[in-house]
Order: sequence, then C-alpha cells, then structure tokens
Amino acid sequence: MDTKLYKKPVFLNLVLLVVNLGLFISKIIFSLLTKSIALQADAYDSLTDIFMALIAFIGLIYANKKPNEKFPYGYYKIENIVSLIISLFIFYTAFNIIIQAFSDFSSFIVGSLKLFTITAESFTFLLISLGITILLTLYLKYIAKLTQSPIIKSQASEKLYDNYISLSVIISFILTFFGFSLIDAIIGLLIAAFIIKGGYDMFLQSTKTLLDAIIDFENRKELYDLISNFSKVKEIEKLEVRSYGRYIFVEVNIILNKELHLHLIEDLKKAITEKVKSKFPQIFRILIITQESEKPIIRVAVPIAENNDLDSQISEHFGESEFFALLDFEFDKTGRLMDYKILSNKYKNVEKRKGILISDWLVSEKIDKLYLKQELKKGPSLMFENSLVETITSESETLRDIIKKEIENP
Repeated sequence: MDTKLYKKPVFLNLVLLVVNLGLFISKIIFSLLTKSIALQADAYDSLTDIFMALIAFIGLIYANKKPNEKFPYGYYKIENIVSLIISLFIFYTAFNIIIQAFSDFSSFIVGSLKLFTITAESFTFLLISLGITILLTLYLKYIAKLTQSPIIKSQASEKLYDNYISLSVIISFILTFFGFSLIDAIIGLLIAAFIIKGGYDMFLQSTKTLLDAIIDFENRKELYDLISNFSKVKEIEKLEVRSYGRYIFVEVNIILNKELHLHLIEDLKKAITEKVKSKFPQIFRILIITQESEKPIIRVAVPIAENNDLDSQISEHFGESEFFALLDFEFDKTGRLMDYKILSNKYKNVEKRKGILISDWLVSEKIDKLYLKQELKKGPSLMFENSLVETITSESETLRDIIKKEIENP
C-alpha cells in the first residue's frame, strides 16, 4: 500500500482548500479595487471550490465511522446535507452577480458608463492566479492517473473549467482596457451561469441521495453478469446502486441454487465482494443478502470416456476425458434427477493449461460437485475450491452409479 503523503486524499483536499482560499481572498480584494463583475464572479467560483474541499473533508471524517444498527449505511449522507445547504448559498451568490451585471447593462443603456481601475498589479495577479490553477489541474490529473480514482478525476475536470474562467477574466480585462467596458458584465453573466450549473448539479445529486434514489450506474449490466456468473448464484432477485455522499453502494439480493452452510455463504459473499471491487473500484461497499431457492437444484459434473447416455463410463483422467456429463438434481422432500446433458470436452486437444481451462469452463456452467477417479492437480483444485465447488473422488464406474449415490446421499 502506497503511503506517500502527496497521494493521500486528506493532503490533496488540504492543498485544494488552502490554494482556493488564497485565490478567493485575493480575487475578492482585486475585484473591489478594480470594480470588475467578472473577477467578482471568478472569486465566488473559487469559493464553491472551497466548499467542495470542505465537503470532501467531511466525507473523509465520516468514512471512518462504521455503520451501526441506527445507521446501517453509515454516515455518508451528512456530506449530502452539507452539499444541499451549500448549493442554496451558491444560487444566492450567482443571483447577486446577475443582478449586478444587469445593473451595469442598464447603466450602459442610459449612458452612465462604469469606471474600471485596471492596474499592472491587478493584471499580473490574474496571470499568476491562472498559473496556479493550471499547476493545480496538472497535479490533480497526475494523482488521478496514479490512483485511478474516479473522484479525483472528477476534481481534475472541474479544475480545468476554472482555468477557462480565469482566462475569460483576463480577456475581459484586456478588452475593457481597450474600451469594451460592457464585456465585463457579459463575462460575469457567463461565469454566473457556470456557478449555477455547479450548484444545480450539487443540489440535484444531494436531493436524490437524501431521497434514497437509485442512481444510473453505467456498468450495471456488467455488474449483474459478474455476480450472476458465480456458481452458487441461481438468480439475482434485486440489484440496486445508490450514492451516499461521494460513495457508491451496491445492494444485491441473490437466490442460492442450494442450501449452504453459514461459513460457505460468508465465503461466497467475500468472493463476490472482492471480485466486484476489483472490477469496479469506484464501488465503495457491496451489501449482499442471500436466500435459498424454493426448490434447490444441485448440478453435478462427471468426466466420461464416451457418450453412451446414462451408461457412459467415468473417465480415469480429468483433462483427457472425451466428454463431461452435467446432472441436475432437484431436492425438496426427495431427490430426483431432473435433467442432464453431455458436452464434448472442447479443451481436450489443448496443450497448455488444459486443466485450468476445463475448470474455468465447468465453473461457468455453475456446477456444485465434481466426481473424479483421481485427485486433481493444484491449479484446477484451487480454482474449484475458490468457486466453492465440492470435488469428490469415487470408484463409481458409470453415470448411473453417480446418480444412485446422489439420490441416496445428497
């Protein structure tokens, strides 16, 4: 685990907080000195960045608090409550900028031009502030590339817009210096529109989360397929993706294809969680609820030497067998063979990793048991063990012997 300070979320958000606070104070001072609406709007855009950094800090604090009986999903919604309040403040700030801009328009129409005080110091400050935001953007992009964090990627994208806003203020100062005084109000309105857009996104996201709305997860089908492909999962009854603060939670109800001991259910949950987080690192937590099938079905795989229906002889060798029989047993009050099929061994002639390929194929067929004449090698054995597939060595000769054994001793 990398412990370098500059990669830590706390340090990153502290940098954002300090830099944006410095930019906000400086821009407010220079906007008062120059009487520029555009620079004032830019200052309040920096203020929204300060709020976002504060929200991130709140999220980091409460991320360490464990869920309990009263708060089973944790305390992440506190971040959304703060975001909702801040979004209302952002709307108020943008409203004041718009009022000031239209006041300048009115003054321009009646011929009362607004006087600007553009100095070399104020223009130099604008260039320095633009340089700072560019460096901060590059830093965020670098950390996002290193960590592959969706949150940091989003922060980098937002900071890129700040560069455009700062550049537009510089353009406003240049044009105003050459007599185009109205451009300041126009750019002020454009920046206010960006501020409103950011506030609206914050308001909408916070409201949806506080109302416990299900979010649109773009990889939902891949997530669904990944979970349903586990051998013990008969079907997925419910799959819901929610956002709590900046964190994505997944709640899934799965129906097992047979009754499992408690420790096997926990192993299955752990395996699903690890695979989901490995495939979708943006998912913070996955909650898995399991229930048994009304009619448990056990699928048994058997390597066979020939296709002679249920009289087929069991093969001596796992990898070299010509066929594999898949037997489906239904167990309610009494066990019975519900269905079966015989498949050709499509990896028989493969030279390398034959056992692994066959094992992966059988696991994808959702088998629960595998009957063998001889014990497996380490690689295939470990694959079946991780997939919670029971391997049984038996002296049975035909499929009928296996069927009899399963019905008598399920």
